[in-house]
Amino acid sequence: MGIKLFVLAGAVFAIIGRVGAGSMELAPKETAPPTITQSEPWQFTIAAPGWLASMNGTIGVHGINADIDVPVDEVLQHLDMIFAARAEAQKGPFGIYGEVIYIGLSDGAQINGLINNIHEQVDQTLVDGALSWRLFNQPRWSLDLAAGTHYTSVYEQLELHSDPVAIRQASERFVNNIAEDLRDRLNQDISNSEFLAELKNTIKGDIASRIGNALERHENRPNIPIGPLGGRIRQEIAQVVERIIEAKKTALRIRIDALHLRGEARRAAVQRAVNAAKAQIANQLASTLNMKLSQTLSKDDYWFDPYVGLRARYNFNKTYYTAVRGEIGGFGVGADLMWEVEAAVGINLTRSIFTEIGYRALGGNYENDNFRFDAVMHGPQITTGITF
Repeated sequence: MGIKLFVLAGAVFAIIGRVGAGSMELAPKETAPPTITQSEPWQFTIAAPGWLASMNGTIGVHGINADIDVPVDEVLQHLDMIFAARAEAQKGPFGIYGEVIYIGLSDGAQINGLINNIHEQVDQTLVDGALSWRLFNQPRWSLDLAAGTHYTSVYEQLELHSDPVAIRQASERFVNNIAEDLRDRLNQDISNSEFLAELKNTIKGDIASRIGNALERHENRPNIPIGPLGGRIRQEIAQVVERIIEAKKTALRIRIDALHLRGEARRAAVQRAVNAAKAQIANQLASTLNMKLSQTLSKDDYWFDPYVGLRARYNFNKTYYTAVRGEIGGFGVGADLMWEVEAAVGINLTRSIFTEIGYRALGGNYENDNFRFDAVMHGPQITTGITF
């Protein structure tokens, strides 16, 4: 009897266990909704944008501006080096974007004055980094909101190469022309203001005007996008020459006054002193001018422009598509205003390789520390890349 009850109890528990197990299998499982990480894999794009950009605008240094109008053929003619790369990463609606463009240009010009020739160099680096979020994702089109920053770096260099023979001739001519005014001032035949006026006129005629008018013309409308680094060279040279003559005049006056001479005796002493000093002044002047007109001038600056923008894409079919983007920024952080637009038509050559042909423009208005960069880069762009 006990054995039968035990067997019956075992059978009841087995049936209950099977029913319970069946009810658990029938109950729906509660699972967490899929996250971005679980739902879609990362998609990466690496591309090389070939931007054939012209530049128009104004570049200024120390308050002197140059009108920039450099077409793409001039850019290609003076191109030393170019590098461009773009990378993107997309995971679901989230995206990361980065781009680097470097352009190195150089130019030279014959001046044929006290400056014989010049050599110019420009290095410009553009870096763009942004995060994006897909607002709309439809079968044929999508729209992304982007926020990021542009980094711009500009380095400009001007090398001056003097003409020692022309400088020697100009120095001797100047000293001969100023000697009479110097004698008159030491003899107190003219006032100091009159002497200074004659000195400035002689410097202008014999020195400043012979530095080379071609330099000013070239820097006002250069062949590459560079500011007028030598825009104040005439004024600086004029001030240097004026200081040299003023110092020599003071030294001669002290020496002659120490003789305690009067009348014709003093005039004769002044004549001898000025004649003896002419060669020394010419040598000193020529040496100083050679140094000042054989120097390298440079200017560099960089700034960041935060921005916001939209990026859209429309697929005509599996092969052809179009893409556009627009950005606006600066907001006074770097430039007062920065903007960029780009439109392209693309073709998927394979499942992974694509090519785009479009037009791109980037503009900004930046001014700081005696440097002004108010220019627009624009031109066609051909981009080839791979997606994986």
